[in-house]
Amino acid sequence: MRIWLKRILITLASIASLLLALVGPIDRTPLAEQPFYQRMHAQLASLTFEKSEVKSILNAGWKKITITPEHPMPMAGYLIRENFETVHDSLYARVIVLHAGDKPSYLISVDLLLFPPPLKQKLISYFKEKEKSPFIYLSATHTHNGVGCWHDSAVGNIVLGSYDEKWVEETSRNIIAAIEEIELKLQPASISYWEANAGEYAENRLKPGASYDGLLRGLKLTRADSTIAHLISFSAHATSISKKSKSLSGDYPAALVDSLMKSTSSFGMFMAGMVGSHRLAGIDAGEFDLVAKAGHLLSERVRSASVSPKADSITLIAAHIPIQFGPSQLRITKDWKLRNWIFSWLVNPLQGELTYLELNDIILIGTPCDFSGEIFVKHIAKVAAQQNKKVIITSFNGDYAGYITEDEHYEKLQKEEVMALNWVGPYYGNYFTEMITSLLKRNELE
Repeated sequence: MRIWLKRILITLASIASLLLALVGPIDRTPLAEQPFYQRMHAQLASLTFEKSEVKSILNAGWKKITITPEHPMPMAGYLIRENFETVHDSLYARVIVLHAGDKPSYLISVDLLLFPPPLKQKLISYFKEKEKSPFIYLSATHTHNGVGCWHDSAVGNIVLGSYDEKWVEETSRNIIAAIEEIELKLQPASISYWEANAGEYAENRLKPGASYDGLLRGLKLTRADSTIAHLISFSAHATSISKKSKSLSGDYPAALVDSLMKSTSSFGMFMAGMVGSHRLAGIDAGEFDLVAKAGHLLSERVRSASVSPKADSITLIAAHIPIQFGPSQLRITKDWKLRNWIFSWLVNPLQGELTYLELNDIILIGTPCDFSGEIFVKHIAKVAAQQNKKVIITSFNGDYAGYITEDEHYEKLQKEEVMALNWVGPYYGNYFTEMITSLLKRNELE
């Protein structure tokens, strides 16, 4: 009897030790007391920007290339999904090249759930090998009916499909080839900021009636040959199609771009906006009918948008700003999380950056997450207005750190966005707000 009791106690102690190794309490230490927070503010205080010394004539060009695979691949957007069976509409990568002075900027968006981190690294490595230093601004449409196989981690290989090095490499080569082709055909161009109210087509999905961002925003580029390109951003999630679908599609962003191109003969690129708490609303349709209807309605708003005066010369200011993260805090209950070491093994360590591109009074800020428009409306929009800046914040800039949502929801809601998809813990809404507003106020410090 004593032997069996001893064995039971040893087994229970082993299980307890294993649980303690895998699981720990949520760290709710205030931000100001966190070492990573202090490091980040020191980093921002000493940040240097790449800058054209004087206003330079803007030259621009653009192109789209197909990234639809020629072989079966699993789909990405929800949990584990099988290979696609049909192609409702092709997937593309789209590139806009801007030259001002001696500093090229490449804006790239893909019809995928995220901009794949391995694809980002391949692009960076290529330009480094060529001893080129362009500013690269990345995003994705966030379609939940694109392909997977682009994240080489334990969870990525299970949920998104086994990493397909060949497809990632081929996609990288095609994007690079497109950039090189564009640069041979650049033309003088003017740039304008535009925005349009589409508030009836979006809503806050975390909390009914809560604040949300309902503006379509973007850039309009007009070249000397009269060709036009629109960069478009909107904050509604691209989840119009059933998770049971096995048909590839760019969802409503692709339909929006296609509708705009057909009606205006212009080039279009969509970058997912502040989608961390937003979804489509107010459109009476479902599945691919919803995709088509949303694309048409939103493209009509783009065509009637309020457009700022054109500028044919710009001062370009840019920076890649690495974000300091604390240990990961993937919640398994309200007060308990996976330990950082197991998260890092399963997903990869938390990492990411803010990408900052300023073109005269227009500022684009890329984030490595599903960033919430509720944060922008409540905390950032006023600062942007005070600085007299036209701000476009996009998500999915080539790394991924989960959802960044309004802090008040962290303790009150049990929804997936603040539980399983928040990988960073409490207070990060405020953390991102402080980083972004610090960038918007940088002129006060110069």
